[in-house]
Amino acid sequence: MTIRTWSEVTAAGDVTVIEIEFPRMRVQLLSLGAAIREVDVPDRDGVLAGVHLALPTVADHAVHALNPHLGGTLGRVANRIAGGTFVLDGTRYHLDVNNGPNTLHGGADGWDRLIWRVDDISDDGDGARIDFSLTSADGDMGFPGTVQARTTYVVTEGRIEMRYAATTDAPTVINMANHGYWNLAGSRSIADHELHVPADRRLLTDATQIPCGIAEVEGTPYDLRDARTLGPILEATGGLDDCYLLAGDEVRLAAELRHPGSGRVMRVLTDAPGMQVYSGNNLRAPFDVHQSMSLEAQRLPDAPNQPDLGPCDLRPGQSYAATTVLEFDTD
Repeated sequence: MTIRTWSEVTAAGDVTVIEIEFPRMRVQLLSLGAAIREVDVPDRDGVLAGVHLALPTVADHAVHALNPHLGGTLGRVANRIAGGTFVLDGTRYHLDVNNGPNTLHGGADGWDRLIWRVDDISDDGDGARIDFSLTSADGDMGFPGTVQARTTYVVTEGRIEMRYAATTDAPTVINMANHGYWNLAGSRSIADHELHVPADRRLLTDATQIPCGIAEVEGTPYDLRDARTLGPILEATGGLDDCYLLAGDEVRLAAELRHPGSGRVMRVLTDAPGMQVYSGNNLRAPFDVHQSMSLEAQRLPDAPNQPDLGPCDLRPGQSYAATTVLEFDTD
């Protein structure tokens, strides 16, 4: 294993690039957004190719208009908050509204748009550990409390583990997640990929993607309990942007993406209660619509306004923790 680091100047500031290379895998991380930029893994014949969408230069990743949260650590709250507002302990907070009437992924300058500190890069011989940290001040994008957040990547050959942690000095809400954009063929479409999500139910949403109910997937185009080719699903639905409800609270299989042509397989394991399945419906140049699949393990969207969707508050003296694992394989 080889670890290389360097710095690149961007509009957001100096960005640290960390590259971890194994004989059969290469991963590139950015301090901008504590993000995954590139991942190369082999096909069934051992040929390495990129499986994560990236812009041509690191500097491009700092341009909001070009970067749809590529591989970034989302926060303070991933996904949508209805009306850009919520009430906590009797106080109403007004957030940055950046997605129609709603707040998406923490606001226009959410955590994936910020440069994180690189606290440690270590090598234990079998893999690398990279610790990123961020201080989010009270009032950041309208959220209360000063939050100390941490994203830790543990990278071994064929595996990327992401550990999220946070504490606060005042009551707040939090939901950290990774927004990867995956195409296991390195192609312009995921129509020939297969997807499996072991979930019986998904959230229904209104016209602005705010949850408004829960439905069984059985008998619908959204049933992914058995692996299904994505092409017909994209035709039937117009594209997926749906949160699936996962059973259990331990780290377990939450999704499996497969490309039969190359033999590449990616499994997502997590302890999160939800899996947002997004098929790149709104991708723009230099990418194509439906060029990637995002599998965002997270707490449920709009939970600050809908307690029935599960707790998402964090209070002084408490610690937030979540884990997501990506496993790469071939069949």
